[in-house]
Amino acid sequence: MQINKIELKNISHYARGSEETPCYNATVYVNGKKAIEVGNDGHGGCDRQYGIGEYNYKDIEEVNKWCIKTFDQQSFTYQSDGKEEVCTYDFDLEQFCHDELYKWLDTKLLKKDMSKKYLFVENKELFAYPRKNKDEDVTFKTFFYKKHPSAKCLNFMSFDDALTLYKECAWWLKYQHQLF
Repeated sequence: MQINKIELKNISHYARGSEETPCYNATVYVNGKKAIEVGNDGHGGCDRQYGIGEYNYKDIEEVNKWCIKTFDQQSFTYQSDGKEEVCTYDFDLEQFCHDELYKWLDTKLLKKDMSKKYLFVENKELFAYPRKNKDEDVTFKTFFYKKHPSAKCLNFMSFDDALTLYKECAWWLKYQHQLF
């Protein structure tokens, strides 16, 4: 099987069920076609991965190997007995699904926040002004840049750039997903 692209779609996240791992269900599309149902009950442990239609466990393993080959290894640093340790792991299908889930959650949260607030970053900190409606954008923009000339307003950036900056400055995001 030739794999060119995988996507995670049809995501359902169950905040109340997320304990040690995210509680969710989704569909993995391979080359634009439904291929694998994935999910996790949120109590710890690995994701479930079931083939759809002609996809079977061998095809799932092939997708898993493709992820490892394509996305390579990832690592993170942690403290252990007062020493900094580095943990390296393969970026497999499960990691891909969790990464996409968190991107989806971050996007959803940012869109919600931006509809109600003007979010801006100043001195690497995230701040907000209340937002009543889109009609006030021009008036607010004038006020904002006069009061905060060196700040970056997420509402006036491309969404991808705003999401990147939001994730850099909103340090609580990585913890917030545990609370969803």
